[in-house]
Amino acid sequence: MSAPAERPRKLGIAAGSGPLPLQLAEAARASGRDVFIVGVKGAAGSSIEAWPHGWVRVGAMGRFLKLFREAGCEDIVIIGPMTRPTLRDIVPDFRGLLLLPRFIKRMQRGDDALLRGVVEFLEDNGLRVIGAETILTSLLAAEGLFTRIAPDAAHQADIDLAIRAAHDIGAQDIGQGAVARQGHVIALEDIQGTDVMLTRVAAKTPHAASTRQGVLVKLPKPAQDRRVDRPTIGARTVERAAAAGLAGIAVEAGGAIIADAEEMTRIANALGLFVLGFPPSRVESLVR
Repeated sequence: MSAPAERPRKLGIAAGSGPLPLQLAEAARASGRDVFIVGVKGAAGSSIEAWPHGWVRVGAMGRFLKLFREAGCEDIVIIGPMTRPTLRDIVPDFRGLLLLPRFIKRMQRGDDALLRGVVEFLEDNGLRVIGAETILTSLLAAEGLFTRIAPDAAHQADIDLAIRAAHDIGAQDIGQGAVARQGHVIALEDIQGTDVMLTRVAAKTPHAASTRQGVLVKLPKPAQDRRVDRPTIGARTVERAAAAGLAGIAVEAGGAIIADAEEMTRIANALGLFVLGFPPSRVESLVR
């Protein structure tokens, strides 16, 4: 008699905003995994309620852990954009109150330090945090050109400039993105995120829709835990880059997540932007 097949480990998803949490849930279910989603209030959308789910406010670390444990989750993925909370946003439960001094210190050091604290908390309590790409390998950006339009020599020079800038702010745990235009870095991502940065660029760019100069580059931070908070682009990023008058977007292949690459590519082609995945060796050659 053959041994029974090993039961797939149940997946818990800590969900922020955007389409990625549900894309991941669907991929996990298709692979035979049971799924339970914990939505972060103020970030995750109501669409998670079509799945087994619970809700947690920022700071309620005891409930966060309890929801996953009671659902029988063994592996956890943290995915979807979340704005870094201010102290005013945090409403801790008892467990969160005990952890608050530690997390305040991490908040002062940056987003990556804060997320590492969440990962440590989950793993110290018997859960295993994994990267989203272990469930849905197609999430990671491939190397090469996604679009019909390709960057020219001037765009490539701006990409190099933005790579250096994004690497520098990433090393300081500030952000993951930079915009360069015509040989100048004109915007750096901060804790408010890529969308806010691109809105600032659009506000400073006259006749943005017809300008089409400059590039957005997104990179993983040099020391970050790549299981969480990889740089992410998608259709909305392309639309905001177009509104800011940019010519295209470039990300590190294998280092960034693309939310629905097919839809993103369709919109980029329609709007006349390029999207490029460059090899990690390009970053290494520029910042060493």
